[in-house]
Amino acid sequence: MKKTLILSALVSLSFAAAQKTVTLPWSGAITGPTSDAGASYAAGVEDYCKYANAQKMLPGVTLNCVTRDDQYNNANTQRNFEDFVGNLNAPVFLGYATGGALQLKSVIQETKIPTLTASYHIGIIDAPDNTYTFLPVSSYSENIVALLEYIAKKERGAKVALIVNPSPFGRDPVVDARKAADRLGLKITDVQEVGGNNLDNTALLKRLESQGAKYIINQNTAGPVANILKDAKRLGLLGKMQFMGAHYTGGEDLTKLAGDAAKDFIWATSYYLYDEGNQPGIQLVKKIGAQYKRGGDTIRSVHYTSGMLAAAIAIEAMKRAGNNPDAAGVYKGLISMNGSKSFNPGFAVGPVTFSAKDHIGAESLRLLQADATGNFKPITGAQRSALFQLVHPMK
Repeated sequence: MKKTLILSALVSLSFAAAQKTVTLPWSGAITGPTSDAGASYAAGVEDYCKYANAQKMLPGVTLNCVTRDDQYNNANTQRNFEDFVGNLNAPVFLGYATGGALQLKSVIQETKIPTLTASYHIGIIDAPDNTYTFLPVSSYSENIVALLEYIAKKERGAKVALIVNPSPFGRDPVVDARKAADRLGLKITDVQEVGGNNLDNTALLKRLESQGAKYIINQNTAGPVANILKDAKRLGLLGKMQFMGAHYTGGEDLTKLAGDAAKDFIWATSYYLYDEGNQPGIQLVKKIGAQYKRGGDTIRSVHYTSGMLAAAIAIEAMKRAGNNPDAAGVYKGLISMNGSKSFNPGFAVGPVTFSAKDHIGAESLRLLQADATGNFKPITGAQRSALFQLVHPMK
């Protein structure tokens, strides 16, 4: 009996010794600007990471799931990155803000740490210093070009105005939007910058109305867009103007803030939504959310699903790295995701595909429109923009 116990103890010690601890880190806005999206995103990363441990997705590896609040401050993001890589030996970095991602580009290139961000700013993966940075889904630029293509099919020659966040996040897609509008025969009448303090948008909307702008495309977060929609309703402009937006403008986060003023808003996104419970990925979102006792608002947010996708991609890359889930192994795992080896966890409307040259994961997107109850329903199937690769060829 004693011999059996000793043998059992030795086996346990051997198993413990064989287990590696690998850090999966995320840095983003759990508080501060854009935390309305960031808090749910962080919860998605954290819960999927814990779920991966519970499911023993990585044999021989226990994930150290770390989500850290950088308050949307680039300096905090950089400090977190340095701590994750320098002290916690993280083989991958999950980031958040556009500004932080752009600031870290050269550092990521030097340290060769594969990075996935919650910002879908195309400049993050533009040359130079773009070897190790990846977008989980289609870019804001492609979202907006797809919306322009939709407008051109409806009304060639239409006048379009852009309302963008006063930041790199908001401004970058403007160049591609102008190029696409020229090719599509659309006229961009104005580009206005609007932040989160836009409590009265009367002057803005009257200006766009006087220019004859019929279509208003937003590149912002849901809060400022909701304020614009509520003012448009007050001014009787809903129906005269068609409001639209890229990924971070829409979903339940918008309808929760804008109420019935969000009706008919058209939204471009690559993700499945909470109400699409027939999708295996959404079933998993609900299961994991319930397992870790998240509130209904968090589980229903598309940003909870987005965080899960980023974590799932990183963990799948570690899995493909085999017994050596270091940064080099994770990079190889990421760029192996193509062809028959693409990765499809079911959170987005298409599979995640990467290669050494292709750093956009789930490239497909859909356009959805809010109904009278605030639910977004698809008005297109999963698709890619026909023009995007022409107006923004990747190097």
